[in-house]
Amino acid sequence: MPHGARRVLGLAVTAAVAVSIVAGGLTSAAAEPSRCADIKGLKGHALSSCLHSLRHQARVAGREAAEANETYLQAKQQSDEARDEAEQLDTAATHAAVVAATSRARAAVVAAHLARTGGSVGQTTEVLLSGDGASEVLYHLSRMTELTEDTSTLAADAAADQRSADDLSQQAALAADRMAVQQQEAADAYAEARTTSNHARMLVAKAEEQQNPGSNAAYIQAYRDLPADASVVDTVLAYARAQIGKPYVFGAAGPGSFDCSGLTMSAFAATGRDIGGHGVNVQYRLAASQGLLVPFDAAQPGDLLFYGSGDFSHVAIYSGDGNMIEAPMPGRDVRETAIRPADLAPVVARFTG
Repeated sequence: MPHGARRVLGLAVTAAVAVSIVAGGLTSAAAEPSRCADIKGLKGHALSSCLHSLRHQARVAGREAAEANETYLQAKQQSDEARDEAEQLDTAATHAAVVAATSRARAAVVAAHLARTGGSVGQTTEVLLSGDGASEVLYHLSRMTELTEDTSTLAADAAADQRSADDLSQQAALAADRMAVQQQEAADAYAEARTTSNHARMLVAKAEEQQNPGSNAAYIQAYRDLPADASVVDTVLAYARAQIGKPYVFGAAGPGSFDCSGLTMSAFAATGRDIGGHGVNVQYRLAASQGLLVPFDAAQPGDLLFYGSGDFSHVAIYSGDGNMIEAPMPGRDVRETAIRPADLAPVVARFTG
């Protein structure tokens, strides 16, 4: 197996092993795991202790899920390359088969020509016994030798072309098999890691809700009470604030959990606006293509903030007064917090205009 395929499969296996460790950790970590597996009825110090343990497990599971996702993305890229290779090899195999058929056809033509021009022992005898016609017979004999050599070469070329076609077809099949194995291994590992992470975050969410029941009721009610003619900015901010306290889950876009781009996408979807789909860079590229990027110094509430450079890793909603609403990372809930200056992009996306 090629080095690239071995590397991707190795990463997938590593991720799968890590996931199994994390999954085991949900029932074997500190803080009396037997009690934390079922938090109903817990309160006070016991609930706080379990919440601390569950948050730690969720952070670990979230990191493993993110790593498994990266492994999957790498495997998908490798699979795409293998698919392209298979298509190229299939094309080359088809071409080689055509060349082989053409070579065989040419050999058949030469053989037919030999049959028409002769080339028997009788010709040799005629050369030895005749006088005036000897030169003509010698010409035919020399031509026969050339044609015989051509026929042999063409036949050999045809056989070689056919072997090449068969070999290329085998390579194409092997490339397709590698593609399927790589992608499936990585997809399975990612699915398992994501399930483990989601389960961990749901336990945290239940514990937090039990510790502070109805803590986000005011924000939720404010969103419900928005007038029908509320502005895009007001709707986006009200929706985002109504999600405060909900857990970060990679790949989630509500209603019970969110990742960073899932929160921004859903907030604008609440206004009927499409900001490009689920993905930080997808949203940035749409804003850039539509001329919606403005300098950060001119940021207004409802603008999207991006973190990273070139390939962005995080997006949040500017809520005004130097604050933002975000789904920050595994182990952290949706929150409104001060803007972090580190890695902040110098432009914002304004989809509210």
